[in-house]
Amino acid sequence: MAKFTITQLIYLNDGGEQDFLEYESLVLPLLEKYSGRLELRLRPGRDNFIYPTEGEVPYEVHLVSFETKEDYLRFKNDPVRIKNQDLLKNSVKKITVIESTGTNNP
Repeated sequence: MAKFTITQLIYLNDGGEQDFLEYESLVLPLLEKYSGRLELRLRPGRDNFIYPTEGEVPYEVHLVSFETKEDYLRFKNDPVRIKNQDLLKNSVKKITVIESTGTNNP
């Protein structure tokens, strides 16, 4: 069965790290409730980027999978997640979300 996967490139506001980490500590445990799984969470340093070599780079990159897109949408509307949106809004400058559906077969 094909899974629904999102890749997130997360860019923080200056000084937003503490609020962002608090938000993540509250919402990441909710993934399992919605058939979700954090497949990968990267926090690459600037020296790990081949391109761009200057300018803005993401603070973190997340790869998250769900059984279905509906599970993802239910996760997005979880009451705990909604209640803590101020932490996210205060800490994050922007998030680029890339959605995909596929299998692990080559």
